[in-house]
Amino acid sequence: MEQLVFLEKETWESLMEDMANTFQKELNSELVDTHILFRKSATALANRIDNDDVVFWIDELQKYAVVHLTWSKNNSLGFPKTAFFSLDELRYHCKRESELY
Repeated sequence: MEQLVFLEKETWESLMEDMANTFQKELNSELVDTHILFRKSATALANRIDNDDVVFWIDELQKYAVVHLTWSKNNSLGFPKTAFFSLDELRYHCKRESELY
């Protein structure tokens, strides 16, 4: 897991431990047993300041995941929406998304 220093220039903010724990608990409460992240260890690293997207490090997959949290426990199939990225892909994704902000 790399430092995400590049996020400081984008519309994302790094998470302090208490907020990271909040996002990790919310993710776990939203996952159903068919979701790809179900029972995987996820570490919240950053959140987007203008929506409910959160960057997680998924240790078992050795990938970053951007998860759009729904703040609902009654999610339909495919939610919360999740996309996986390598570090370079995440850097590109965050920059591209920030340009739309």
